[in-house]
Amino acid sequence: MKVYALVGPSGTGKSYKALEVAYEHDIKYIIDDGLLIYKNKIIAGISAKQANTVMEAVKRAIFNDENHRCSVRKKIQEEQVDKILVLGTSNKMVHKIVHKLDMEEIHKLINIKDISTEKEIFIAKESRKQGNHIIPVPTVEMKPIASGLSINSLKRFFIRKNNTYKEIEKTIIRPTFSYAGKFFINTNVIEQIINYEVNKFKKVDKINKMEVNNINSNINIILKISINDITQIRESYKIQKVIKENIEKITSINVEKVDIHINKLKSDTTLRK
Repeated sequence: MKVYALVGPSGTGKSYKALEVAYEHDIKYIIDDGLLIYKNKIIAGISAKQANTVMEAVKRAIFNDENHRCSVRKKIQEEQVDKILVLGTSNKMVHKIVHKLDMEEIHKLINIKDISTEKEIFIAKESRKQGNHIIPVPTVEMKPIASGLSINSLKRFFIRKNNTYKEIEKTIIRPTFSYAGKFFINTNVIEQIINYEVNKFKKVDKINKMEVNNINSNINIILKISINDITQIRESYKIQKVIKENIEKITSINVEKVDIHINKLKSDTTLRK
């Protein structure tokens, strides 16, 4: 087994670059944040991004739990892995992961600075400041195991060495923990953001009722609104998107869902969305 390692400080874009490195070296298996990934599919492990605290996330990433460690180690043996890419924040971390999973010595060590520009690393760090993390698998793979977490798809093309184009999809995820520690935001702040965003939509007459519930660090929102034009019912989809995106951007709190009920038209027709 040839073991490759991609190393760089937290938030510098390792997971963003992981698939490109894997494709360039014909690597089908990736170890990233507690997961064993094969051809963009999660086949073993528990994501560190599902942890409730930073400490728990770190322990998962280095396979500190025996059951977690054994299940991934067993899968690697069953798969008869020939090449694998291990991601870590330091040389010490990737060597620790390799040792715990009973893999061979690292064949090639790659530093994120050698494959990313200063601008790319800067952008990655700015994204991390907003609480965003990237996992090198399609969003459809993360949804079943990331219930309640904020996840979004990220697609891009890159040019291989043979000048062919490859489309790769990754998932942007905002974990429930914050590297800055625990923080709380008053519900009134959320309501003010909602009011501000909804007021941008001229066809919305007013918000009749608003409910903001914080359940396990995830926000659930219910809005009942009046609109002035029946042809603008579809605007509710845009409102949902704008509210979710801006609350998460401003507060770094996950918005699990935004339910909008159109319960009044100017013509007094009552509809439910």
